[in-house]
Amino acid sequence: MKAIIYIAIVSVIVIILGASAIFVVESEAENTQINSWLDAFWWASATATTVGYGDIVPVTETGRMIGIAMMYVGIGVIGAFISSIGATLIGSKMRQTGVADDTKSLLISKIEELEKLEKNEIEMLKNMIDTLHRDIQHKK
Repeated sequence: MKAIIYIAIVSVIVIILGASAIFVVESEAENTQINSWLDAFWWASATATTVGYGDIVPVTETGRMIGIAMMYVGIGVIGAFISSIGATLIGSKMRQTGVADDTKSLLISKIEELEKLEKNEIEMLKNMIDTLHRDIQHKK
């Protein structure tokens, strides 16, 4: 649970720093679409979460460089946050169902490293979770 809180705080800091940086750089630019801090916050949130609506885009080279940094940092931080939530939820569910400790450890470690897994490892993880889910359903 501490990891989720820590990563959530880092996520908020990344978005606030990105919004602040883009606002400072873009707000005075000609033909800017970022006219307020709320516009900057919207842009930073959409960029960090990879939604990227495209309704607000940086017009300066510096703004675009900030955008590139937000994309890479955002996907890592937000991905880690989402992975931590998933690992916590699955770990909690496994503790409730009495799954063997070695299976729990393997699943949790794989989920925590989700972004590093290869396709076959993700498929194996999916199969393990499906099997676990079926076992839980049969116990009910």
